[in-house]
Amino acid sequence: MFSIRTLGKSLVTDVNKNRILSINFTGFNQAESIQSTFLKSEVLANFQIRERHNSIRDLRTDFNWKRERPLGPHLHKPPNKVGVRAAENYRHIIHYPEDGKYTIKKLDVTKLGGRHPVTGRKVLEGVGGGSKQKARWIDWFRVPADFPRDGTVLEERVIQVSYDPMRDAMITMTGWEDQLRWQVATDKMKEGDIIRTYTTIPKNPIRPVEGDSHPLGALPLGTIVCQVEKWPGEGAWFALKAEENAKILRKVGDRVVIKCWDRLEFSIPEEAQCIVGTNSIHPLKALPIGSPNRMRWIGMRPRSGLFKKKDGHMGRKIKKPPPTIQTTTHEEYMRGAGTDNSQGYMCRTIILDNKSEGTRGRIRIKKKMIIKDGEVNW
Repeated sequence: MFSIRTLGKSLVTDVNKNRILSINFTGFNQAESIQSTFLKSEVLANFQIRERHNSIRDLRTDFNWKRERPLGPHLHKPPNKVGVRAAENYRHIIHYPEDGKYTIKKLDVTKLGGRHPVTGRKVLEGVGGGSKQKARWIDWFRVPADFPRDGTVLEERVIQVSYDPMRDAMITMTGWEDQLRWQVATDKMKEGDIIRTYTTIPKNPIRPVEGDSHPLGALPLGTIVCQVEKWPGEGAWFALKAEENAKILRKVGDRVVIKCWDRLEFSIPEEAQCIVGTNSIHPLKALPIGSPNRMRWIGMRPRSGLFKKKDGHMGRKIKKPPPTIQTTTHEEYMRGAGTDNSQGYMCRTIILDNKSEGTRGRIRIKKKMIIKDGEVNW
């Protein structure tokens, strides 16, 4: 007699492609013949039988299936893009005002739970759940766009230092004239303080005061800074998170070299703004998590428990420091990012349906048509 379990194990091997079947059932009161039947998700759902527990999630390749193993942000093909510079945010979506005007009001947040915002496929397995949160719009431009850069000093008063559920660092509301904005607070900032923003580079280095903002070229060597711009006028880029900072190492021509995370060195134009000091951290955020329940509150799902190979990434091997990185404008930095990661091949290809076909009976690769400098290689 034909076994339904055997049938299910044979049908579920390929779910990505419609395939014509010709199956005869025997042993019933009347023999039935299934001719020209296409495999569909609702049909295959009845044959999802496996010997091992939860192994069906490794088989799904169709979006209509209910469960699939997360691919990870670097393997998620459609419609993600190449490179970390154009990576998607799989955790949440912040709904900014439609008119684009800055506001200090709380913004609505839609949680994605580790799924892709377009396809809904699970990408990050360790993300999901968590308490409801509201976002605050952080202004990363210490020098406002409409503020003159003729040497005028911008003085702002710290109105309050408060908690932000979307980050570990404390945030502060500052104001001048009739303008209010949210900024990331430094660790020694208090209510009522006056913070100043300078835009000029004097001949001799100045004596820094924590909380004040200066161009990198105006500060002496060894100064601890945070919220550093990678290019003048493009907003803070380095040392944005809680307890992060950078150290000014040396000056080379019209550039200043800083060291971030005690590991990488960046060469930045001396006109780039920075803030003196270290980013703050909320006291409760500085505590260890200490409970799996609290991990769920902050949106972290249980870990898989899979073995991870120790590859010597975090200091297990002594390696020479990498060379200094020359920063560029954001437009040049993002050049080439966001292109399609599956552009296809300009030659004859073959589609491998079964997973084992990639290692068994592999055909020899053909010569590809490569276009370089407007010329074709054949």
